[in-house]
Amino acid sequence: MRCISAEDVTVRFSKENRKCAGEKSPAHAFGKESFMYVAWEEVEKKQNSVRLFALINIILTVVAILYGFVSIGKLNNPFVMVLALVPVGILWWIFTTKLKAYKAMYKSVVVDRAAQGMFDRYVYSPEAGFSQEEIRATGIMSMGNRYDSEDMLEGSYKGVAFRRADIYIAQHHSNGKSSYTVVYLRGTWLTFTYNKMFLSDLQIRTKGFRYSDKKTSRIFTRESERRHSFETESVEFNDAFECTCQNDSEAFYLLTPRVMQMLLLLKDEFGYDFMVGFVQNRLHFAINSGKNNMEPPVFSGTSLGAEVETVRRELKIITNIVDSLAIDRDIFKE
Repeated sequence: MRCISAEDVTVRFSKENRKCAGEKSPAHAFGKESFMYVAWEEVEKKQNSVRLFALINIILTVVAILYGFVSIGKLNNPFVMVLALVPVGILWWIFTTKLKAYKAMYKSVVVDRAAQGMFDRYVYSPEAGFSQEEIRATGIMSMGNRYDSEDMLEGSYKGVAFRRADIYIAQHHSNGKSSYTVVYLRGTWLTFTYNKMFLSDLQIRTKGFRYSDKKTSRIFTRESERRHSFETESVEFNDAFECTCQNDSEAFYLLTPRVMQMLLLLKDEFGYDFMVGFVQNRLHFAINSGKNNMEPPVFSGTSLGAEVETVRRELKIITNIVDSLAIDRDIFKE
C-alpha cells in the first residue's frame, strides 16, 4: 500500500502490476477499495481547505482594499494601499499552492480509478502534454501565439498505441489600447500510432471546426505539403464534414464506407466539433469541447463515484475511436 500525497502525481498501472498486487483476490480487492475511499476522504479534506482559504482570502482582500482607500484619504499617501495589499498577495500565493496540491491529489486518485481495466497498459502524467512543436509539425492545426497542454495519458488498447492530453491553442491580439483572445482549440488531442505509414496526408473536420490548417493555398504552401478539397460519394458525409487531401486514391482507400459511417456516429456521440488527421503513421483527433477535461471541481460538491464516471467517459473516447473505426486491424496495418 502506498500513500497518496501532493507529489504523487504520476500513475503507472498495468495488467502485470495489477496481478502482482493481487487485484483478482476478493480480500485484496476489498482492501484496495477501502484504501481508495480513504484516499478520497483526503481529497475532500483538501478541497474543503481550498474552499475555506479562498473565502478567507476574498474577505481579507475586500477589507484590505477598503482599509487602503480610507487610509489614503486620511494620510494622503497612495503607498498605504500597496502595504495593505502585500499580505493579501502572499495569502493568494499560498492559496495557489494549496489548489495545486489539491488538483494533484485528485488526479492521482480519480484518474487511476477511472482508467483501471480499460487499457492494455497506461501511464498518466498530469503535468506532461503534447509539445507545441509536435502539434505544429502535423500541419493540420492553426497554432496562434498561446499554447498549453497537460494531463497526458499514454498507453495501448487492443495493441494500438495511443496518447491523449488536454490542449489549449489561441491567438491573442493587442493594439496597445485594447486586447482580445480568439480561442482556436480548447479540449482534447489524441494520437494513435501504427506500423503502417500513410502515403499522403488526409484531413477531415466538422463544418464548425474553424481553425484547422487546410494547407490549400498555392501561394503560402509548398507544393509537396499542399492539400486540395476532396468529396466522397456520400452526400450525408459531405454535408457533415470537409476534407482536404494530398492524394485522392489514398483518401478513398482510408475513407471506406464503414469509416465514414463511424465518423458520423462519433460526431453525434461527441457533441463537439472535431478534426481528424492521417499524417505519416499517426491518426490524430482534435476535439474542441471548450473545456479542460481533467480539471477537478473546486467549489462544487462531488463524490468519488461521480468523478470517476466523469473521467471514465472522457477516457472512453479512446476506446470508442479504436473500436468504432476498427483501427486495430484492416487498412491500418501492413
